[in-house]
Amino acid sequence: MTTKNEVKALWKLCFTDSDEFTDLYFKMRYKDEINRVVREDGKIVSALQTIPYPMTFCGGVIPTSYISGACTHPDYREHGAMRRLLKETHRRMYEEGILLASLIPAEEWLFGYYAKSGYTPAFGYAVEQVRRDGLHPSAGCRVEVCESPGAEHYHYFDSRMRGRRSCILHSHEDFLVVMADLNLGNGKLLIAREADEMVGMAFTVMDGGTLYIKELLADTDAVRDALLYDAAYIYKVQAMECLVPSSGHPLFLGMARVICAEKMLRLFARRYPALELYLFVEGDEVIPENNGYYTVKDGICLRERMYGKEYQSCTLDRVARLLLEAEQPYMSLMLN
Repeated sequence: MTTKNEVKALWKLCFTDSDEFTDLYFKMRYKDEINRVVREDGKIVSALQTIPYPMTFCGGVIPTSYISGACTHPDYREHGAMRRLLKETHRRMYEEGILLASLIPAEEWLFGYYAKSGYTPAFGYAVEQVRRDGLHPSAGCRVEVCESPGAEHYHYFDSRMRGRRSCILHSHEDFLVVMADLNLGNGKLLIAREADEMVGMAFTVMDGGTLYIKELLADTDAVRDALLYDAAYIYKVQAMECLVPSSGHPLFLGMARVICAEKMLRLFARRYPALELYLFVEGDEVIPENNGYYTVKDGICLRERMYGKEYQSCTLDRVARLLLEAEQPYMSLMLN
């Protein structure tokens, strides 16, 4: 049996995804080179995939890695296999130049489990309840269902996602995976145009009698309203739920772990030059290079202790909260 087929069999044993979704994942997203495993007794007992994603952060774009499909065979759980696999994966990420790791816990209790590996809740979102009778679409905007997305659609999608302050980005290859998953769930990509110019798009799907807007990108509020109004008309509903970035008290979709504290703090210092921080990072046994003194002042970050200053001791999850709460990161369309 190939590694791919063995991991696929483990996936089916551990998760409740449909055969159609599992086949899609292993056809379009899985690759041996991004797969990490633990073998015991001559077989794979624990596995995960590390999918590369760029992310806008502090005015630039950084390399991040998304952990997908983390699972352990039921007979080998509570023996440290996944913990060991995560340690090896984080170390490999550091050596490959990744700055941040992310994941989406499959169940609520896993937030606590991943916290033990340095993760903290991040990637906040809010759910907006929208009614069709409260919308006022622009008469000059035309909404259509996109049957076969092409380069034009990806270009608009990518440019709008890059306009967000801190956001996981999708490559063209991943955009095609997202569209395949949307089609699998009988969802629709709606496109808004003014004359011949694309001015908005919405990823829509009906699930359990509720219309969900999984992502909405629009040039203006009028275009947004037109997309939502027509989505309600197409699906024959009066109300829908729209997932949006949140700057208030968000729900958390995923978690994040800092992989390279020094590079992240350098970007953060440059973004907030008036900020002064005196940190002593400790407790990262997997990537000990992250431990030590950091002086953030005048737009730069130095790996040194400044005489006469009081340094605040903090673990890596606290560093992540410091960096990410200011930037309010967001992720969407992650096949979760």
